[in-house]
Amino acid sequence: MSNHHILEGDLSRIQLPDVLTFVSMIRGTGKLFLRHDRLERSIHWKDGEIVFASSNSPEHSLGMFLLRNGKITQEQYEESKRRVTAQTRHGKLLVQMGAISPKELWWGVKNQALEIIFSLFSWKEGSFIFGDSTDELVNERIVLSINTATVIMEGIRRLDETAVIREKITSLEMVFLRVPGTVPDFGSLEMSEHEVALYKSLDGKRSIRALIGGSEMTEFEVTRILFQLLSARLVEVVPEEKSFGPVFLDVEDSPELLKVISTYNDMFGRLYDALLNAVGEESARDIVMTAMQNAESDELWSGVFFDQYGRFDENMLIANISELPFERRKAVLDEGLNTLLSVQLFEVSQHLDSAGKVDVFRFISDQKASLEYSSPS
Repeated sequence: MSNHHILEGDLSRIQLPDVLTFVSMIRGTGKLFLRHDRLERSIHWKDGEIVFASSNSPEHSLGMFLLRNGKITQEQYEESKRRVTAQTRHGKLLVQMGAISPKELWWGVKNQALEIIFSLFSWKEGSFIFGDSTDELVNERIVLSINTATVIMEGIRRLDETAVIREKITSLEMVFLRVPGTVPDFGSLEMSEHEVALYKSLDGKRSIRALIGGSEMTEFEVTRILFQLLSARLVEVVPEEKSFGPVFLDVEDSPELLKVISTYNDMFGRLYDALLNAVGEESARDIVMTAMQNAESDELWSGVFFDQYGRFDENMLIANISELPFERRKAVLDEGLNTLLSVQLFEVSQHLDSAGKVDVFRFISDQKASLEYSSPS
């Protein structure tokens, strides 16, 4: 087996799009192997086109992908797992069982490969090796032909969009209905037939998970369309039966998040103090309010007010975070606090002399460093 490395390196120094472009440019044939901690991904190439991708993460197995995208049921998944052997391929077995059609198998393999590749765009570090091993392609049953430039553009776009979409679409159990009385002009909205079909199928009963299962689109594509429809106010979320209990954070995330919140509050208090000394109370309040209005659209700050010491109401902030799914709380909090702090810092620093600026910047850097230092990354 000939296997010499044509290219290897470190993803913190050479970014993934550049690596993909290089292999495509040299019309490479072989395997690009990427590793980050325990995660491993392989992208197989033939003449500069991507023909297959694999991953060692269980959620990227074909069975899990088909299950997550509603193409097979949990029962079919379990049954196929019991029957699969080293000799049979999972996909082929699912077709033999009648769980999916050959066409759905092809759809699954292609979109699963794309999902594996798109998952790499969020890697900020890791290592890669491209070698010209050809022997592994021979036994892959389905060979794709994926254009590299398209993948790069879509991968970068997804990276930006996913974060935005997740702010509004927080779970696949959400149910949407069309806003009554609105008749969208599909033409001027430039909606594709997929989008129109999805819009028309919203009945206020089926969850996003069920919608994905009934369409030929992946989870990302369906949530992207729902996000666009939501932004255009054509659809709304069917409210869940809310139980109004007391507000509290889960025990496991509160100490760390409470520390972040109170440390930032100290920074806001310090900024306000500096501002008060520089411009007096009335102007200081105006400046803080302006910064606040700029952050108003951020759900984190809705209903949160600042007191006469320039500090915000921590309980209200916690109430807002505790409505978010557990795994997103820290990210939303960090981003929201940081954004407002930056806006305020900018506003405040316009009114301070250079000694005052240095003083405030030093205090804030120290506070931020104390957070970096104590949080387990």
